[in-house]
Amino acid sequence: MKFSLFILFIIPYAAFTQSANWLHSDPETDSILGVSTQRAYKYMGSKETKTITVAIIDNGVELTHEDLQGVFWVNPNEIPNNGIDDDNNGYIDDINGWNFLGNSKGENLKNETTGLTRLYAFLKNKYEGASAQDLSPEDISEFNEYINVKKEYEAVLNDKKNKIANYEKILEYFLASDATIQGKLKQPIYTEKDVRGIKSKRDEINAAKEFMIKIYDAGLNKEGIEKQINTLKSNIETRLNPDLKNRELLVGDYPDDMMDSIYGNNMVNAKGPYHGTGVASIVGALNNDFGIDGIGKNVKLMILRIVPNGDERDKDIALAYRYAIRNGADIITCSFAKKYSMHHDFVQDAIEEAEKAGVLIVNAAGNNGTCNDDISYYPTGIKKNGEMANNFITVGASRARDNENLAAIFSNYGERTVDVFAPGFNIETCALSNKYGVSSGTSISAPVVAGIAAVVKSYYPFLNAKQLKEIILASSYKPKTKSVIKPGQSGEVIIAFEKLSISGGIANLYRALLLVEKEY
Repeated sequence: MKFSLFILFIIPYAAFTQSANWLHSDPETDSILGVSTQRAYKYMGSKETKTITVAIIDNGVELTHEDLQGVFWVNPNEIPNNGIDDDNNGYIDDINGWNFLGNSKGENLKNETTGLTRLYAFLKNKYEGASAQDLSPEDISEFNEYINVKKEYEAVLNDKKNKIANYEKILEYFLASDATIQGKLKQPIYTEKDVRGIKSKRDEINAAKEFMIKIYDAGLNKEGIEKQINTLKSNIETRLNPDLKNRELLVGDYPDDMMDSIYGNNMVNAKGPYHGTGVASIVGALNNDFGIDGIGKNVKLMILRIVPNGDERDKDIALAYRYAIRNGADIITCSFAKKYSMHHDFVQDAIEEAEKAGVLIVNAAGNNGTCNDDISYYPTGIKKNGEMANNFITVGASRARDNENLAAIFSNYGERTVDVFAPGFNIETCALSNKYGVSSGTSISAPVVAGIAAVVKSYYPFLNAKQLKEIILASSYKPKTKSVIKPGQSGEVIIAFEKLSISGGIANLYRALLLVEKEY
């Protein structure tokens, strides 16, 4: 039987030493391309700082985590748990932020569709069964978009189905091999060492042994294979289901109507917010003698939950931006990106509001290993007039060593659309239930830059969002390695690192502070 293994590694991480947290290292003194956190604080000494509020727009945060106590923003105009909208902003008991994925009954949305699925469903409803010759000239462009979207949707759907079939074959062969090995060893329970020690002249036993060794080497087991099958089937039933109405039935708002803005609840820690907890910890985990250290020492984290298991809605993004702006956030960090945006104009309006208010927005570039210059990932930071917002930073992911593997293989990039890179590979973060883990992705790189911006502004509160962006880009560290393996490609494809972003560098806190001292 011939087959390939589709493998997803999710590795929990428990105990580690803080010295292993390379994020805070310095390129010059440590030869590790971190952001020079300790060097920066040592340089600033006892200089007075101002508390900076950073909005974490994500899937929520575990409010009880031991390494995040005391860092959450508290709404000064709201009385906790009295069931009254004390500050008259439309959101009842919004103490630490707001959850746009829930309802007043305390029910909270988990599964959603993707942007591709939503666009496919919308266009399918208009153009299924139509032909170009029957359409008006005004509809031809949208009809052609439907053809392309349908093709991509069906390709994604078929890919999931093929992976399910592949894993089901693997499971079938696993069960047969397991039975063969049990028979050979004459025991129902055995170890990897037992399997590797098997010696036989029988082809079926050697085939079973060879297969099980491949399973061990891939980090899989029966439960892991079954989990992959169930996850893929769930994706088809939810993320790729054009008829899914979870949002409409549970949240009850109209996702296409920005005027319908009062919905959700204050449960910002709903549905096991592992992702947002990790993101929040990069910005503001306590600088103490346990767990991890966040970049910022004098920050408050405003929590806004909009990211489900699926793609975030544009209306939720826009309303979360506006909540952050109107409740005093200095910086917004967003660790999400999607290829399809049905209402990007909602987001553009909110970005422009943030620009006018002087609020910096930091966004992840995406984890598809593609060029954002060629394929846009939303939000883009591009305003309705075609200009780039001066308060919007898009971040790619870098690795620790100054060598050809510097750019993370999964990171999106773009000489015109990605501003800067930042550490985003094997970074220690907080995890659920007072635990800790290792995370990778531009989801991590974005809060790294948000944390840098927060520290710089805490020392120099007079800096506005435009200046913060200019400082972070201009002060980025330029690696000694000039050519790196191109993200998304094999080691044979090389590109100049400076061609991967506008700045051509890696964000660095120490250098940002030096630049402010010199030029501001």
